[in-house]
Amino acid sequence: MTEESKLAFQANKSANIIKSLCDLYGLTFKEATDIYYQSDTSELIENGIADLHCRSNRYLASVIWEEYQESHK
Repeated sequence: MTEESKLAFQANKSANIIKSLCDLYGLTFKEATDIYYQSDTSELIENGIADLHCRSNRYLASVIWEEYQESHK
């Protein structure tokens, strides 16, 4: 896989997770994008840690949402 294709895959994965956040939790695109990029999980996904990129978008959205909820108690 070329570096360009890796970047395209990561961008697509991020966009799909953000869309899942919108769909699952009724967030605006901006809200979901902010939550995604402020999460520790997004950094792990983008760095290829623990093969998180292999998990479903909905699963990762739920993990990120739980992380967000925990940090805003």
